[in-house]
Amino acid sequence: MIDEKQLLIDFGLRVRSFREKKKMTLLDLEISTGISEGALSKIENGKKNINITTAIRLAKGLEVAVSELFKGI
Repeated sequence: MIDEKQLLIDFGLRVRSFREKKKMTLLDLEISTGISEGALSKIENGKKNINITTAIRLAKGLEVAVSELFKGI
């Protein structure tokens, strides 16, 4: 059985990791994705469901392939 909560946590950790490697703040990522800081914080903490459109926006904002956000998940 898939643990959806753990998938959200793992995804959020990957987003945070890429953001921090690029030395971006949540505000920087908000500007590049159009996703609010509050929503980004919830995503990074595994407290917000995401859809493919959001994943694509995050990947573009972080300048990584969408598959990198899901790698190992």
